[in-house]
Amino acid sequence: MSESTCDLVDPRLTSNAVPLAVTRKRPGGSPRTWAVAAAVAVIGAATLGAQIAPIDSAIPLASSAKRLPQLEQQVAASAGGFAREVRVYRWAAPIEPMFRYYEVKLGGVRDAVLDTSSAIFMPGATTRVSYQLDFHVLQDQCTDSTPRAAAPGAAPATCKSWRRARDKKRALSGRVGPEPGAWLERATFTWFVRDTTGELYRWRMVLRDSGLSDNWQHYTPLTDLTLERVQLTRKTP
Repeated sequence: MSESTCDLVDPRLTSNAVPLAVTRKRPGGSPRTWAVAAAVAVIGAATLGAQIAPIDSAIPLASSAKRLPQLEQQVAASAGGFAREVRVYRWAAPIEPMFRYYEVKLGGVRDAVLDTSSAIFMPGATTRVSYQLDFHVLQDQCTDSTPRAAAPGAAPATCKSWRRARDKKRALSGRVGPEPGAWLERATFTWFVRDTTGELYRWRMVLRDSGLSDNWQHYTPLTDLTLERVQLTRKTP
């Protein structure tokens, strides 16, 4: 038997806090999973032309989050789908503990296949949460502003400006990655919601390590979170 509890969004960050439904197994059961039921509650009540609650009211935010409206405008500029809403936040913390926080909160499964076929994904349903991980690549990178092409038959042009893998490794060495020598650069969580009218929405949350300097020689604990909700279908009036 399972017991249900609720985890509220930090009330200091939103006045429309919506609880995430939690399914927690008793000791000895499978790992704890968190259903993103609030997504259905937020979207399912919306109708065409109605006011939809802000997307960050349905997602738990770790404390000390700082919203970045200027970055939201940049992300929204590449809009897709029929309707899109974006929120961007930043924390003064490494990405690894932030990833672990959301892995538990959202109950994500790594590289899970999400089936949104209408036959099994009925109105009011939410898929599981799938996440993908990208790690920092320790490889030298040429940073010449204008790469110079070699003459026909000549040796490749020599790069004059480099970002060195040894500098990146040294800068990141103070962090504790999932395994020795592996540091997270990005974690992407994805899930789908079909509202009570049958419209399909994609939710995506991206954690990005933003603390590495451009020259890879210095690191500051910073993590950006980009949360987006995209309406993928719209019924013809």
